[in-house]
Amino acid sequence: MRRALLLVAGLYLATAGHVGSKNVFFAGDAGPYPVSVVVRPPDVVPGLAEISVRIPGGAGEVERVTVRPVRWDAAPEGGAPPPDPAVPVPGDPELYSAELWLMTVGAYRIEVTVEGARGEGTASVPVTSVMLDVLDMPPLLGAVLLLLGALLLAGAVTIAGAAVRESRLGPDEAVQTTQRRWGWFAMTCAAALLLTGAYWGNAWWDAVDRDVRGGIFERLAVEGVVTGDGGGPVLEVRITDPSWLGRNWSPLVPDHGKLMHMFVIAAPDMNAFAHLHPVPADSATFRVPWPDLPPGEYRIYGDIVHESGFAQTVVDTVRVEAGALVEGAPRAMLEGDPDDSSWRGAAAQASVPGASASLSDGSSLHWLGAEEPRVDEETVLSFAVRDPAGEPAVLEPYMGMISHAALTRDDGSVFVHLHPAGTISMGSLSVLVPQMESMAGAGEGDAGTVEFPYAFPQPGDYTIWVQVKRAGEVLTGAFRVRVME
Repeated sequence: MRRALLLVAGLYLATAGHVGSKNVFFAGDAGPYPVSVVVRPPDVVPGLAEISVRIPGGAGEVERVTVRPVRWDAAPEGGAPPPDPAVPVPGDPELYSAELWLMTVGAYRIEVTVEGARGEGTASVPVTSVMLDVLDMPPLLGAVLLLLGALLLAGAVTIAGAAVRESRLGPDEAVQTTQRRWGWFAMTCAAALLLTGAYWGNAWWDAVDRDVRGGIFERLAVEGVVTGDGGGPVLEVRITDPSWLGRNWSPLVPDHGKLMHMFVIAAPDMNAFAHLHPVPADSATFRVPWPDLPPGEYRIYGDIVHESGFAQTVVDTVRVEAGALVEGAPRAMLEGDPDDSSWRGAAAQASVPGASASLSDGSSLHWLGAEEPRVDEETVLSFAVRDPAGEPAVLEPYMGMISHAALTRDDGSVFVHLHPAGTISMGSLSVLVPQMESMAGAGEGDAGTVEFPYAFPQPGDYTIWVQVKRAGEVLTGAFRVRVME
């Protein structure tokens, strides 16, 4: 086994809930208005988050749009700032934009309120605020400030010497040697005092800087391994991070009824995939039977949600040896989750007109999105599900949603777990807005069609796995997508 950091060293770990994709995408309703919201969190906290609100069909009906950040622990009354207005974007009557200050790290909900001819409604978008960087002072500005500071120090020393040397002189009285010596002594003392103050001031500043940089977000360290349990192979994921073992993290809450959603992806071929739900063996260890996947190297991504609503993804790699998967090996003693699923095969090429992927029950999944999506271009990943007769398929809810999807860049630098409601964590939503726990529902759209709002953060080759449920069976289809600059 090799640690994931060896595989993805130097990657930009953006938002806490995903890997390499920091923006939050939401599709839902604000009362009578359908809304599509994109939140671009700041890298530095405190910092400004950029909010885009699109209201399809709202042109001419919407009178006012406001946005407000509410921390997870804010008091019900008076615990959040007043809402800020979102202003219309010239040239696009359905789009509004705003900027909001996120003052601290932690879980927030962004309240989007729409007022207009149909009445008033509010949608809440969970956002995880993390500090990803510290802004360094530009070298030129630092040099200028250092020069000005040196001039101020020299001026203060000169003033101290002149004050002692000449403050008692009468009119037209010449400076004597003794007074001159006292002046030099005063300048020496002033210089020593000021330099000592500058030294301790710099030490204080360095300590503050270390504290701030210590707050830069780092994912919980985990170790994954495929091991035996007196039976068949078991995937064991142990949280080894000192902050977790030291109880500096709050307990976990269910997301779609599961404490962890684990995605297992074969690297680098992308020819095997599993969506699993490990259960706790103790306070730091999660276990799940290894799915029907071949030997090889796998990236694992585990989505978890803390009771504060803070969502994050733990990352590692595991190496599965052939000996652990020999035919006829006894089954794992650990029971698997009925919602666990796996897939093996080759992904369909989305760039081919009419691209489709065959599902295991004879139905098919058809790509309806752009053949060549572009970086940072807001889009909807749309798929049609057809039954074996070619008719729109009847879908069943799968863990509370009509569909789930996972996408990753080939090098592992981007991983996202998607729902029809966007990239938001439903576990975070249930914590931050308990009364709206069922909001976002199934998000089914048209019959037999599933859609996911998203924008790819980097160019390159991606694989997207789409999961639906029919007749009690979880079905998985996969597509290869090339994202252009």
